[in-house]
Amino acid sequence: MQDVCLSSIDIMQVTITRTRLAAEPPDFVVSPRLAHLHLLDFHRAREAIDEGKRAAGEILASLHALGNTPT
Repeated sequence: MQDVCLSSIDIMQVTITRTRLAAEPPDFVVSPRLAHLHLLDFHRAREAIDEGKRAAGEILASLHALGNTPT
């Protein structure tokens, strides 16, 4: 039962995110690869943080290349 509820929440979050991105497209998107993590995987926080840092570094390199360095 819990897995079904958590899956429903995941689907809802993805749908809301896609709708908002389509309505208001951002200039850049930081996309950490976290699809393998679930809503309650708090014990895997270090893994998520490290992946977020990797993804942010990747987009920062792209911004530098375009000359759009954030302040």
